[in-house]
Amino acid sequence: MICSRGHEIKEAGDGSSFEGGSNNGGETSVRFTPKIDELEILLEAYFVQIDGTLNKLSTLREYVDDTEDYINIMLDEKQNQLLQMGIVLSTGALVVSCAIAVTGVFGINIHVPLYKTANMAVFWQATGGIVGGSAAIFIVAMLCYRRSGILQ
Repeated sequence: MICSRGHEIKEAGDGSSFEGGSNNGGETSVRFTPKIDELEILLEAYFVQIDGTLNKLSTLREYVDDTEDYINIMLDEKQNQLLQMGIVLSTGALVVSCAIAVTGVFGINIHVPLYKTANMAVFWQATGGIVGGSAAIFIVAMLCYRRSGILQ
């Protein structure tokens, strides 16, 4: 193609054009003139695709964060249940240890008038008293735990 000044214009395959011209010393220079409209349309299409991908990734990140929060809540609930079970078991072990201590006191080889009775009813009364006292202490401890909010 020849322009109005008589110089040749070559069309490039990418939508830009090169124009040849002459300078003062008879030298030729090449000037690059891009077609900005086509470039803007192409960049806008890429921007729309990137924006859509960014929105999908943001939605996915929110979903992952929500799932992580849900899992942490479930783990905290299970941990609380385990801690409550530990409290109940520890209290039970304490009460049983107290009953064992009372039994140990009765097992000492000392002379007490209680040991000299021939009636087996006294043995069963003492055993029932120890078991009943231990159960009462355990129930009172559980009620105190519930009242104070330690157990639910």
